[in-house]
Order: sequence, then C-alpha cells, then structure tokens
Amino acid sequence: MTPAAQRVACFAAYLIAPLILAAMIAVNGMRGETYLMGDFRAFYCAGNAIAQGANPYLTEPLRTCEAHAGPPAEPAFLRPVALPAPLPPYALVLFVPLSLLPFGVAAACYGALLVAAMMAAVALFARVTGASSILLNLAFAPIAATVTLYVGQPVPLVFAALAAAALLVRSGRWAAAAGCAMFASIEPHVALAAIAGMLVAFPRVRLPLVGFGTALGVVSVAGVGWATSLSYVRDVVPAHALANVYEWQFSLTSILTSAGVAAQPAIRAGELMFAAMVVVGVVVALRLRSLTADAAVVVIVPPAFALFGGVHVHFQQLAVAFPAILYVCVRYPRVRTLAASGLAFAMIPWNVLGSSVLAGLAPLVAGTFGAATIGRRAGLVFALCAAGIGFSLLVLGVLGLGPAPVHFVAQNYAPSALAEVSWGDFSRGVLMRPSPMMHWLRVPTMTGLACGLAAVAWAARGNAVRAGRAPLRAPVSAAVPVR
Repeated sequence: MTPAAQRVACFAAYLIAPLILAAMIAVNGMRGETYLMGDFRAFYCAGNAIAQGANPYLTEPLRTCEAHAGPPAEPAFLRPVALPAPLPPYALVLFVPLSLLPFGVAAACYGALLVAAMMAAVALFARVTGASSILLNLAFAPIAATVTLYVGQPVPLVFAALAAAALLVRSGRWAAAAGCAMFASIEPHVALAAIAGMLVAFPRVRLPLVGFGTALGVVSVAGVGWATSLSYVRDVVPAHALANVYEWQFSLTSILTSAGVAAQPAIRAGELMFAAMVVVGVVVALRLRSLTADAAVVVIVPPAFALFGGVHVHFQQLAVAFPAILYVCVRYPRVRTLAASGLAFAMIPWNVLGSSVLAGLAPLVAGTFGAATIGRRAGLVFALCAAGIGFSLLVLGVLGLGPAPVHFVAQNYAPSALAEVSWGDFSRGVLMRPSPMMHWLRVPTMTGLACGLAAVAWAARGNAVRAGRAPLRAPVSAAVPVR
C-alpha cells in the first residue's frame, strides 16, 4: 500500500463507527419511541436533578424527567421505571451543563463529543500499542457504534483518558498521567485496575493520584452534598449490583444467576473474581513492563484482565481489553494468531445482531480484521465463522429457542426510593432473557476474550531487558501496519 493510499485508508477507518451509527439511526428512525441516547437520558436527568438541588439517585425526579425529556421519546414500557444513573457524583456533575439545554440539543452535542472522544482514543491508542489506527478502528467500531454511541455511554471519554495516561507514564509525566487516570474513573470499575497498577509500579504517581482523588471527592460533595456522596458508596453501589444481578451481560455474576445461583452468592463470586483478575492483570503488566521497558503497559493491561468476569460488565466495557491484546499482537509473532483470532470474535456484539445493521457487516468486519492481522486465508475463515454465528441466531430463533416475549407490569414506586428499585424489577422481568440463544451468545465473546488475554499473558513470558533500555519499537510487517 502506497503512503497516499494508507493515509486515505486511515482516514476512512475513522468513519466506520460513525457510518454504522448513522445507518442505525436511519433504519431505526428518530421519531416516535426509540432508545437512541437512552442511557444518556438518565445522565441528562441526573444532571438536571443536581442543578435543581435534588438527589440524582432517587426515583424522583429521575422518572418524571426521563419520561418527558424527549424528543426523541423513550419507549412507553420504560416510563414507569426510573432508569438509574449509577455514575459517581463527580461524574454526574459533568452532565449539569448539558442538562440546561433541550434534550435533543444536549443529545446531539453529547453524541458529537463521544464520537470525537472515540476518535481521539483510537489515535492515542495507536501510539500506545504500535498498531495502526485502521486495526484499532476495526476492533472498536462494532461495539462503539452499536452499544456505546447509540445509547450514549460515556466509555469513549474513559478510553481517551486511559490512552492519554498510558502515553504520559511512558514519558514520565506523572501528575498529568494521574489526572487522566482519575478522570477515567467516570467508570470506576474500568479505571480502578489501571490506577492499582500505577500505584504499585510508579512511586512518583502516588501523591498526584491521592491529590486528584481528593479533588474528585470535593467536587462530589460540592455537587450533591456530603450525605448523598456517602449514600452513593453505602447504598447506591450495592443496590445497583443487586438490581442488575439478573440482567443478561458478561459478568461472572450474570452467568451464575443465569445458571440458577442466588443473587448474593453470585455477587460475592463476581467481586472475588474482579479482585483476583485485578491482581493477575497487575502481575502480568509488571512482567510485560520488565520485558519491554515500556511503562504504558501498566495502564492498559490490568483493565483488560479486570473486566473478564466481575459483577457488572457490558460489551462497551469489554472493549477496554482490545488495546492490550493488539499491543502483544503487534510485537510478538508467536502469539499473533491467538491474539488476533480472539479479538476478531470478542469485538462483535453478537447479542445486538438481530436489531442493528451490524448483522450484515459482522462477517465483513471480522474477515477484514483477520486478513489485516494474520492473512487473507484467516480473514476468509473469520468471515465464514462470523456468518455461521449469525446464521445460528436465525436457526435458534426459528426453532423457538430465543428469549420469550415478556410483558412488564410496573408496581408503584415511592419517589424517595432509589432508582434501582424499579430498575431491578424491570431487569428481572425483561432483561434476564433466559434462553439457549442468549446463553450461546456469550460463548464467542467470552472465548475470544479469553484467547486474547491468554495471548497477553503468554507474551509476558521471556527474558527481561536490561534496566534502562528504551521501550521496544513495534515491528513493521505487511500483516500489521504501524502508523
């Protein structure tokens, strides 16, 4: 590929996720009832509650705001439910300025911010990992468009912050790195593992992390008050874990409850697995750092392991593992096939194929990724496998093995109750979706992610470089172009 053609390809790759998003909006429409920016609706109304001096975690005023914030209007079956905004108080404060705008205008501004943040994250991760922005865009785009940008999850902001933190620790800019890592704690369980790794590996980052953490605490108290800030940790976090315990997702807790395990033991098991995987991720990161002399791995590797299992893990959070997998895919030919194969199947949100335009694009995306990382033959195999998984959903649906239709009947919820009370009823009644199809849909994702993490751990084996040696440069190969 000529330099000019590669520049065009890099530019076009940045448009993959926005174009998939635009196609989804065009197909699903913006009029009437839609879940477009549905998660953002909760954050918007939480910001509105803070602006009014109200508690952003209670049923009211969340429920009333969410029901009347549109257009676009939320689905009617959700209106009796208060969709919770379980982010920390300091994160919800960020939504106060947007809450002062009409919902449609705020959603458009926020959507543009998310698209820009995802593009920035890809550009920064390209520098961190040594992989081309083309590969990163291919890996991120399916999840980013369907379960992140479309619903308005703040994950792109977190990814951009983590990528920036990785580059900053590489250059020894400790205070700035600490600030970016703490900003990423908008999603605490995503950033926590990276912060833990930094605390262990970099003594000079500890004091700045404490300082920025204190600042976030001050912002929380200033925004919602001491009592609500304390209630978030004491009441909201446990209530949210319990409310989502039966929701179909990729956490160990959800898998256990799908198998019939009671809620509390499933939550405890998820918490223990999260803690154990954080430790494993930090150990692997430290080993990989000694092998490569690259401090950036301490930021990107621990979150990759921490989000495997746990209590509450959705597709958009699983994507935090992709940069670490690509990092070793580029640098270590011996694990490239395992890493690329795993990522090719972990990056497709199989559970939304039936409701998005990605159904027809999944074989193309998986096949292109395989061809770019391993070779054309692998790309063909990946495309056929992706098409086979898509076809299996059709077969399971025809056989009546998909989730059964449900009719949710809301109860009367006290305005002073946590939003998780009504959401928990809705989650148990509608989102659990027990069926052979939904059990099967976890398999390619979890298997692919396990393969990718195994590749990262395998790459960490070897002889360490001498102290003081500069970070290894990613090898340039025909299969994995480095921008």
